[in-house]
Amino acid sequence: MTPQNHQTSLSFHEPVMVREALELWFRSPDGIYVDGTLGSGGHTAALLKRLSPEGHIVGMDIDPNAIAYCQQRFATELQQGRLRLIRANFRQACEVLHDLKGKVQGFLLDLGLSWHQVDTPERGFTFRARGPLDMRFGPDSPQTAEALLAAASEEELASLLRRYGEEPRARVLARRIVQRRRSTPLRTTADLRAVVEEVVPPPHRLKSLARVFQALRIAVNDELGALREALECAPHLLAPTGRIVVISYHSLEDRIVKEMFRQSFASNMPLLRILTPKPLRPSAEEIQQNPRARSARLRAAERLP
Repeated sequence: MTPQNHQTSLSFHEPVMVREALELWFRSPDGIYVDGTLGSGGHTAALLKRLSPEGHIVGMDIDPNAIAYCQQRFATELQQGRLRLIRANFRQACEVLHDLKGKVQGFLLDLGLSWHQVDTPERGFTFRARGPLDMRFGPDSPQTAEALLAAASEEELASLLRRYGEEPRARVLARRIVQRRRSTPLRTTADLRAVVEEVVPPPHRLKSLARVFQALRIAVNDELGALREALECAPHLLAPTGRIVVISYHSLEDRIVKEMFRQSFASNMPLLRILTPKPLRPSAEEIQQNPRARSARLRAAERLP
């Protein structure tokens, strides 16, 4: 589906942990800010309300549908010069924002899937609806989930299911995928779901399906590699006392954020001061209103002078 056809179907949703994120992300009404995971613009919209006419946000997203949607949603702010949109992966932040080095007051990453990606079956992210095994965040990604499942060896499949999905049945699932593809290629989410359901007993199927789809999505988009590159880059974009705020949704992401913040703090020339010794979690009220927020964890750090 083209960005032009899809943009009006992206739904507005309350961004996850908006109050906690803004409390840490916002520094000055005249500042420069980066939203590295723009999505449908929820966090950006909330921050724009706090900025003066001199304040500025750069919104980045690798998904052309998200950029097209936000061009429409923020037409006025774009015309006023208060917002700039860039279609790029946040791992490229230092490359595409080299002109802002040392000037950014706040850098936000809200990791994982946007809800419109989950809710669009033709993107292939969900096992709850039939769609192609795509799973790419953007069309420039080198391979789809279908291509990965067709080319990877049994050992490679078992490794990525174990490493990225923490799936206890990784070995037997990898073996069954290889057996299945010898006779019939796996082309749709329904094909992959059927393989998982052949292997996993009913009481455990939903969790295994979620882990398998998560693992493939992470592998297709190199999500953990992108996160590491962004966290290495971000401190160099920040002005003194500028902040980086990261919202993650599973332990693999959160572990990387925690470790890289600690490494920067513990180095001989520390760049960051950790603001969240323990991750912040959404309130019970927010989880009740938005169950998808329940796994969110927020960590933040501040650039040292």
